[in-house]
Amino acid sequence: MAKLPRTGVAYKCLYEQEHSLSEVMASLGLKPLSKKAERSLRERLGFALGKWEEPCAGVEVDDVARSLTSNAKTLEKIARLAAVAKGGMNLSEEIEGACRLAEALSEDSTIGSVAAAQVYLADFGGRATIIASACRSAAKKLRLIRGKGGGTPHLWYDEFAAVLLDICKANKLQPSVRIDRGSGEPVGDLAKVAAGFEVLLPPRMR
Repeated sequence: MAKLPRTGVAYKCLYEQEHSLSEVMASLGLKPLSKKAERSLRERLGFALGKWEEPCAGVEVDDVARSLTSNAKTLEKIARLAAVAKGGMNLSEEIEGACRLAEALSEDSTIGSVAAAQVYLADFGGRATIIASACRSAAKKLRLIRGKGGGTPHLWYDEFAAVLLDICKANKLQPSVRIDRGSGEPVGDLAKVAAGFEVLLPPRMR
């Protein structure tokens, strides 16, 4: 399924339902953070975690196209109502509705009269018709887009690792990882810090 490229910047709060950031820092024997340092750390981690969803959070092309088509239909109905105000052959209920609308509009201080309201409706109807046509054109172009393979949800990890390395540096820890031959598990200061901070990740990211 084709998706549109994501725009803007994503941010995800830390998962602190099990342990808070300060609790994790204390459990690892790390230096307490000042308010400024904690705010900076939270921001860096939040933007890093936000990248995890970027490859899979793109907007579906079909959803956008359907929305544009729906808007076009709505605008066309409005344009039809405005066109009735110009006169011509129309259903009696349409004529009555347009007259009532013009009367209601005339009560607005920026319009002031039924004649001005009819001019306003005619102008609005023309604009609505143009915008409706543009909506259909945009929807048609979107449906020509073909899907491509998505990215990997690991783009967040580089920044996450950079944060952990800075934490190791600030606490004079060796930023190294090695695999224990007996257990096959990663060991070392960096591995310990990474395992501690893992509880701040949403469960599906662990």
